[in-house]
Parts: sequence; C-alpha cells; structure tokens
Amino acid sequence: MALRHVELKAAKPGLTRTLVLLHGYGADEHDLLPIVNQLDPRLRAVSLQGPLSLGGAMRAWFNLAQDARGISFDPAEAREGLQAALTAVEGIARDSPKPILLGFSQGAAMALGVALMRPNLAAAVLSLSGVPPAIEPRDLAPSENLKQFPVFAAHGLHDPLLPIELGRTVRQELERLGLAVAWHEYPMGHMVIPEELADARKWLEHHL
Repeated sequence: MALRHVELKAAKPGLTRTLVLLHGYGADEHDLLPIVNQLDPRLRAVSLQGPLSLGGAMRAWFNLAQDARGISFDPAEAREGLQAALTAVEGIARDSPKPILLGFSQGAAMALGVALMRPNLAAAVLSLSGVPPAIEPRDLAPSENLKQFPVFAAHGLHDPLLPIELGRTVRQELERLGLAVAWHEYPMGHMVIPEELADARKWLEHHL
C-alpha cells in the first residue's frame, strides 16, 4: 500500500539526511512537522499519513478499541499498518539512505517496528510516548543486527492514555534485544514538551 505523505525541505543547508515522521492515533501527517526545525533545521522531513481514516483529517496506523478491560486492537491490522510503514521507509531510504525515524504514540510503535525488522534501513529512532510494536518474534532481525541500534525513547510520568509503566516496558524490551536506548521520563501527559525536544536534539547530534 502506498502511503500519502508531505515533505518539508531543510530550512538550512549542511545535511543530506531525512527525518521520517510517523504520527499518532487520531492525528495526521501535518501533526509532527512543527518539531522538525526544533530538532535540526538542516533536516529534510517526510511525514507519512497513516493508512486508516478515522473521519475528517484524523488518521491511524490501526484501529483501537477501549472498554473496561483497557485498550485493544486487531494484531493482524496492526501488522498491516507496520508493513505499510516499512514499505514507505524502504522507498524513502532508496533516495535518502539511512533516514532517522521519529514516531509519536502509535507512530512510535511503527518506527520501532520498522527498526526491529530492518535495522539496516534507518540510522536511529526517536520514540516519543510510544507503545510496544506489534511484531512477531519470527519477524525480528537477527540479534547481531539489532545490537547497539540507537533509540531515543521518552515518556510522560503522568500520561493518562499510555501509563508510564507501558513506556518502561518498551524500554525493557528494547534493552533485552540489545538496542542502545537513551531513556527519558518527564513530568508530562501524552504530549511533547520543550525539555524533551532539547534532550532529543542533543542526542540526535551524535547520530547524524
């Protein structure tokens, strides 16, 4: 499935790198564009649109349902969303090798899933308020290819939608697989804050 996208040209010269943006549930491909220049104005950005319409401008990578037991989803649909993201990143990497992947919430799960399946495609991942990717163990890249793959992962201590414990589970799983995780917790809800972006910017300097 070919995903629609929007492109943001680099605001300043000096790099030939691409930042791939993967938005969260209910957002769209324009949602994360404002943070690009705060991370590095030399980056070109390609922001992908999730394949599912939730009505109006709202998009998703896969549907979510919530009841008294919590949030649930169809694993097969989640894998379809991940495959769509992977195919899009493959296309971007052909023209701009080793892009950086940045995802928020559900989009972070997509970014991490792409990296865990094909770590050779990307240079690094920024996972903001993320959830575990819907990926089968058989789909993981060989463990030697995952070792020391760089991930910046951040989560809010007061996130009402995705509790901090869920974020810590993401961290633990990535570390178990051997990835190099820079973990940050902030006194925030389900959002992105300036302190988080400042830390991400410093981390990103070492991976461009």
